Amino acid sequence: MKKTKDTNLPIEPSKSQKKRDMDGLKELGDRLTELSPDHLAKVEDDDIRHAVEAAKKITKGNARKRQIQYIAKLLSRIDVDPIRTIIETLDASSAAYIQKFHQLEAWRERLVDGDSEALSEVLDTFPQADRQQLRHLVRKASDERETGQQTTHFRRLFQFLKGLSEE
Repeated sequence: MKKTKDTNLPIEPSKSQKKRDMDGLKELGDRLTELSPDHLAKVEDDDIRHAVEAAKKITKGNARKRQIQYIAKLLSRIDVDPIRTIIETLDASSAAYIQKFHQLEAWRERLVDGDSEALSEVLDTFPQADRQQLRHLVRKASDERETGQQTTHFRRLFQFLKGLSEE
C-alpha cells in the first residue's frame, strides 16, 4: 500500500482498483474450473478446491457466476501466486508451458539419439520414473527411427515424459 506524505498512513486502493483486482480473481477462479481433478489436487486450500468442484457441477449461468464470485472471494483471502504458477505451467499459451514443452522435446531427441547423459538427467529430475519402461520406449523409438517406420513409440516416449513432468 502507498502511504500519504503528511500522516504516513496507508492509502486504501480506489474502488476501481478493487474491482479490477476482483475481476482478475474471478478470471483465475474460472480458469481453476477448467483444471483436471489431478491438477486441481495441487491447490492446497481445501475450501477453494471444494468450491471449484462445486462450480464444475453448476451449469446454469447465474448460479455459476455466483459460485465464481465466491471462489474469487476465497482467493482474495490468500496468496494466489502458487495457484497462478499451477495454471501457468498448464496453460499452452504461457511461457512456462512452452519452456517445459521444449525441454521435454529436447530430452526425447537426446534419448532417441542415444545420449546417456540425457537418460541420467531425466532420471535425476524424475526419480519416480519407471526406468524399465523409459528404457523400453527409448529403445523402441530408436529402432523406429533407424528403420523409418511409424513414429508410435516416439510419440509414446514424449507422452511418458510429459506424464512424469505433470506428476
